[in-house]
Amino acid sequence: MAIAIDFGTSNTVVARWNPITQQPETLKLPGLSIQQGQNPPLVPSLVYVEDAASGKVLAGKEVIDRGLDLKTNPRFFRTFKRGIGSDIQGFLPELDGQTVGFEQVGQWFLAGVAAAVRAVPLPLDSLILTVPVDSFEVYRHWLGEVCQSLEVEQVRMLDEPTAAALGYGLTDAKLLLVVDFGGGTLDLSL
Repeated sequence: MAIAIDFGTSNTVVARWNPITQQPETLKLPGLSIQQGQNPPLVPSLVYVEDAASGKVLAGKEVIDRGLDLKTNPRFFRTFKRGIGSDIQGFLPELDGQTVGFEQVGQWFLAGVAAAVRAVPLPLDSLILTVPVDSFEVYRHWLGEVCQSLEVEQVRMLDEPTAAALGYGLTDAKLLLVVDFGGGTLDLSL
């Protein structure tokens, strides 16, 4: 079954094609997702590192529920997607004898999302990931390596605004502008 993940700077959305209803559906992942009113469930892109040496982390809603989302706490990470693939020096914290980089935090986060999908339980044999339009090669390479560690048979990457156009259904219009205004990027597709 194909699972789609829109890994965002602020929030992450996980979806699948429902073979019964023949419609896409956003997944609510227990422990990770929040849902407000009629809005689809979102996974806050948050990580709290309990033990860096053993890779024990909390992610998403669980970080908020436990009150661990304090900006001053070096174990709390938000907007870490912005730092993936960037050469940032002198900013990364040392936790439990380990220097924790944004790539590691992102891998922990995506591994948590994958584990939550499997716990639903849903098979995760095919994965579709969205990426910013002009994402640099380092980011795409990192994402590919993360997917290898998730043991997924097939991985596809799709530009974020293209995914948005497909998700909302293309109209009969000959010209369509899709604006993907995210927490870390602004992508346009015409």
